Amino acid sequence: MRNLHTLAASIAMAAATGLLNTAIAHEYNAGTLFIDHPWARPTIGSSKNAAAYMTLSNNGDSADKLLAVKSDAAEHVALHESRMDGEIMRMVAVKEGIEVPPHGTVELKPLGLHVMLIGLRNPLKEGERFPMTLVFAKHGEVEVEVKVEKKSGANKSDDDMHQHH
Repeated sequence: MRNLHTLAASIAMAAATGLLNTAIAHEYNAGTLFIDHPWARPTIGSSKNAAAYMTLSNNGDSADKLLAVKSDAAEHVALHESRMDGEIMRMVAVKEGIEVPPHGTVELKPLGLHVMLIGLRNPLKEGERFPMTLVFAKHGEVEVEVKVEKKSGANKSDDDMHQHH
């Protein structure tokens, strides 16, 4: 009987660990593309704008390009890049898309390349998720979920820039 309880406890622990790993895992594969941890910070106050970030990796032998992003979470979704213009940080639209080189990685991150969400339909609250569709030249549309979370080392000026854009 004791072995049965031990076996049941082991199965329960394995199941719980598996579920926990699934809940923590936040990555997507599309052919040779790997999309790691799409995320956005919670919005501040009544802000109607936000940015989403992720890491794109290409394990293939040819480049692919992120052409566009779609989401019902906002009225308009665009690829942007934050760039220094003299002493002023500016956001510019990335109209040609974001190339993901063969066997390479591109990080969409604060103060760099990012997905701009303009005219949010609802505030982004920590712990929530929302759907987003990434449109690639070769791999087509890839559905992901964006996790709303605070990240350590948050840059207030970056938050201000995106939320008051």
